[in-house]
Amino acid sequence: MSYNPYNQAPAAEAGYGYSQPYGQQEQHEMQPYGGQNQQYGQQQQQEGYGQYDSAPAPQAGHALSQGDFLSQVSAIRSEIQSLGVNVQNIASLHQRALTANDDGAAQRQLDGLVAQTQLKNTAIRSQIQQLKGDAERTTDGSFGLKKRQYEIINNEFKTAIQKYIQEEQQYKERYREQIARQYRIINPQADEAEVRQAADADWGNEGIFQTALKSNRSGQASAVLGNVRAQHNDMEKIRRTLEELVDLFQGLETQLALQAPIVENVSHIAEQTKDDLANANVHIDKGVKSAWNRRKLKWWCLLVCILILIAVGLGVGIGVWNATRTTNPPK
Repeated sequence: MSYNPYNQAPAAEAGYGYSQPYGQQEQHEMQPYGGQNQQYGQQQQQEGYGQYDSAPAPQAGHALSQGDFLSQVSAIRSEIQSLGVNVQNIASLHQRALTANDDGAAQRQLDGLVAQTQLKNTAIRSQIQQLKGDAERTTDGSFGLKKRQYEIINNEFKTAIQKYIQEEQQYKERYREQIARQYRIINPQADEAEVRQAADADWGNEGIFQTALKSNRSGQASAVLGNVRAQHNDMEKIRRTLEELVDLFQGLETQLALQAPIVENVSHIAEQTKDDLANANVHIDKGVKSAWNRRKLKWWCLLVCILILIAVGLGVGIGVWNATRTTNPPK
């Protein structure tokens, strides 16, 4: 899919947090998407990204120490927890936006928070990708720990994104139901099949809009249809946000899958190195034992030689003594 704002910083502009407000002349049951909330933007800048400075970022060609790697994991985990809080706040603002009549204040807060959450998603994914690269560069004994920590934090992020996707899907369905209710206002005789078709219709299409308008030309019908049309455009923005989140989730799945061959290769190298060290220790032990045995054999040989010399000396001495007694017997 070509539309994926998580590959670049201005991605949030494509989400529904940045849509333009619709006309103000109509009273809508639900305020359309539009505007930004500066309060949320400032809050996210203060709370969202500064935590990444707490640990050194992985550098190309140089693997982090185990301690720095774990510090980076801890910082990312804090951001994922913050993302979970954002999703909870978005859920609350979804409910307010569906029911509130506050001149769009809840909607503006929702727009700002959604935009900042998209940026947070991008930042977290970037940090996790850096952890992945660092694990791939690691060949020492910390590789196994880094691999496990990377997989854990990646799965935690996937879980957070899944919850966000579920919330957006539920909001989309509630929004769709609201469009259906408004369609019944202008066409109370419509059956369920027609209402479902209207809820799923492309109200951005001028032909569909004009056809519905012809069936009821009252002022109320015109206003409600205008609202339905605006809400359909908002539905399209929600749909795109869902697509972005699904793309991100699938990217995390692929990222983990692509990691497997590299991880296995590095793991094989680490295991081979471990085996080589173990074999080297065995050879060293054998060498030490052989050297000790050679020294023992040398001492035994020396002892045998000494005993032979003593024996020879005794033999010669006794022989000489016997010869002397034979030649010069005692008188």
